[in-house]
Amino acid sequence: MRHLLLARLLRRSSSPSHHLHLVRALSSSSPLPASDADLRKYAGYALLVLGCGAATYYSFPLPPDALHKKAVPFKYAPLPDDLHSVSNWSATHEVHTRVLLQPDSLSSLEDALATAHRERRKLRPLGSGLSPNGLALSRAGMVNLALMDKVLNVDAKKKTVTVQAGIRVAELVDALREHGLTLQNFASIREQQVGGIIQVGAHGTGARLPPIDEQVISMKLVTPAKGTIELSREKDPDLFYLARCGLGGLGVVAEVTLQCVERHQLIEHTFVSNADEVKKNHKKWLSENKHIKYLWIPYTDTVVVVQCNPPSRWKTPKFTSKYGKDEAVQHFRDLYHVSLKKYRYGHLP
Repeated sequence: MRHLLLARLLRRSSSPSHHLHLVRALSSSSPLPASDADLRKYAGYALLVLGCGAATYYSFPLPPDALHKKAVPFKYAPLPDDLHSVSNWSATHEVHTRVLLQPDSLSSLEDALATAHRERRKLRPLGSGLSPNGLALSRAGMVNLALMDKVLNVDAKKKTVTVQAGIRVAELVDALREHGLTLQNFASIREQQVGGIIQVGAHGTGARLPPIDEQVISMKLVTPAKGTIELSREKDPDLFYLARCGLGGLGVVAEVTLQCVERHQLIEHTFVSNADEVKKNHKKWLSENKHIKYLWIPYTDTVVVVQCNPPSRWKTPKFTSKYGKDEAVQHFRDLYHVSLKKYRYGHLP
């Protein structure tokens, strides 16, 4: 067909320029041979696809009988029974491991660490996972003391308590209530294990209140090589100060003795402020209040200020709100309306 078309065109015109344009048109329509650079590029793409496929195949934890099961599209392969999936509270970090130990006594914890030491395996102590980072998560293995959650001794005269490190702060505070005691300081969320909240140097609110690790009087630290070590200010003080906030790197905290205080009441005063006012009054509020915290509302200049103080022995202070009821929530209404306009989640009322 191409030769027939060429013959017809040659009959219509015999000028050399016409022949030249025709030859260029026909030659441009034919495919050009691929260069060596193009061949290398496509060969690299092919190797990349094969490598990704091989990595996916060998990294997925497929069960032994996976080859005999019918493939189900758009679904992940089921995890093996011995594979544990662990994540922190905010789900920003997650890890899969086949070693997740939960000893229920001091002796079983010692055996677990001694076995890991002989087999040259690493173990990370894991608490309740409240921290936003993944410090406690490890694929090599983890040990959790959730089953070691007993109150061992309460000394009401010295105002001390000895507990296993796996007890949660909420459970400890409830147990101290019947003895007329409480902790000097703790966070608003009380689901942390005592061993974890000490090891990370957690703190509550208030300039004159010590962080949690400074409330420790003595502790038992289980180490892989040297077994259980008892530490206090009198017994090996240098190691004691290091181990109080050791981030789980020196061993696993098994038991802790904490200094408590008498149970008391606090009056909470909450009001709405802004960033400029907080910067102006921060040092003043910090010195005047036993507890103070700030809650910033994202994408606004609004800051919620929470102040907590013990009631006066003579009279209960009466706080008056700086804003009326409607004025106090106007910041939230404005933020809600802006969100509706910007993201079109619905219609304005």
